[in-house]
Amino acid sequence: MPNQPQEKEWAGILLYLQKLEASMLCTAALESECPELRDHYCGLLNRSLENQKALFDIMNQKGWYKTEPAPVEQANRSKMSFEKMRQQAQQMQQTPVQ
Repeated sequence: MPNQPQEKEWAGILLYLQKLEASMLCTAALESECPELRDHYCGLLNRSLENQKALFDIMNQKGWYKTEPAPVEQANRSKMSFEKMRQQAQQMQQTPVQ
């Protein structure tokens, strides 16, 4: 299979570019003052994330991108930490600026 290393390298490059694209679209959406433009960037971001997931799935199936499942307790800690940050952010939004 002489093409396999080349395909693997190209897939890795494409995945990296998808991640870069998602990062830029996220920044653009967060910094958009115009609601219509923000919605447009969010739509592009969602499509970018879907493309990234599809490419990751292909790479994972071919054994080019292996991951280990997180232990349940680690996943639960991450969920709790994220929930705590989300609640703190909501509280900050509700606190009037003086």
